Amino acid sequence: MIPGMCRILVFFLSLSFVPLFGVELHEGSLKGAPYRVAVPEKWETGKVFFHVHGWRPDDALHQADLDLKDPFYQSLLKQGWIIGRTAFLKNGVDHDAHTVALRDLKSWIEEKFGPIKMLILEGESTAGTLVLRIAEQDVDLADGVIAMGAYIDLNDPSVDSYLSATPMLPSILMSNMTEIADPLKYAVKAESAVIQPSLWPLLRPGHVNVNWVERKEALTMMVQAIETGVPLPLLTDGTRAVPTRDTGTSKEDGAIVNVVTAINPFYGNAFLGFHPDELLSAGLVKGKSFEIEIAGNSWPVLFGDSYGDVPLGEWVAFPTADEFILLVRNHKSAVETAGLEVGDQVRISLE
Repeated sequence: MIPGMCRILVFFLSLSFVPLFGVELHEGSLKGAPYRVAVPEKWETGKVFFHVHGWRPDDALHQADLDLKDPFYQSLLKQGWIIGRTAFLKNGVDHDAHTVALRDLKSWIEEKFGPIKMLILEGESTAGTLVLRIAEQDVDLADGVIAMGAYIDLNDPSVDSYLSATPMLPSILMSNMTEIADPLKYAVKAESAVIQPSLWPLLRPGHVNVNWVERKEALTMMVQAIETGVPLPLLTDGTRAVPTRDTGTSKEDGAIVNVVTAINPFYGNAFLGFHPDELLSAGLVKGKSFEIEIAGNSWPVLFGDSYGDVPLGEWVAFPTADEFILLVRNHKSAVETAGLEVGDQVRISLE
């Protein structure tokens, strides 16, 4: 299944690299698959974490992104984890080829840095399906998987989203409430699996609308289960709050003003520095439209919950789990339409 919407995790926002003290950054290509790997100084834990991206359009950038400004990745590096990303041989969905690319990256890390003692795969959207498939069919590849917003078909073996619900690795099914039905069905069908999956509902709408604190908690619980042999709980409320931040929002001439904090180069969405509460305080209730002004141009935008709140090509803005605002043209590029760059001023009219 090819989703018509994209993920919104903050680590996916920027291609800029900000080296951390004692961290080595490696990038290249393995058999045609671009990769990026961050390695902490004196890697001694033997722990490796791969984030596996979901479907990207055929004409999207073909490169492995890794934003080390993400607080989740910073915490992993400080704990002594290697972090790896692969862009696979090409964009699209090909679970067999993608699995080979993950194996190649794992082998490259072991050849260059030494034996891997634990590898955790975190997959989003169609890659959530992929990592669950690995937990069912390629159990030697990883030690545990975290599937966020996975597309799951339990009936038709001919589709790429098909799963048999027979995981043999510890697995976490993280899902927003608007997409909880399929993961729930998977968890129920997997009742007699070798290792039963753990269902982690996130009590908000969206598709892979997950924040860095929730990802960190899921990984911590996964590691604990692997190291102690105590199974993950079958059901856990995975919802967590993020720390408060200084947004920098100001009021000017009947508008609230902030900037583009990051962009998604693969889908053309923009992240705005406003806190969702600031829009609500300004009277922008869900379902209400507002005018957004950027570089002298303006567009009508619906304040909603997700991509599907508007027809194809229309504008919508909604809160992310990390408490930013995501600006989207449904199935179009907001970034190209408005010529957006990080740091651009954005005005939301209150009149």
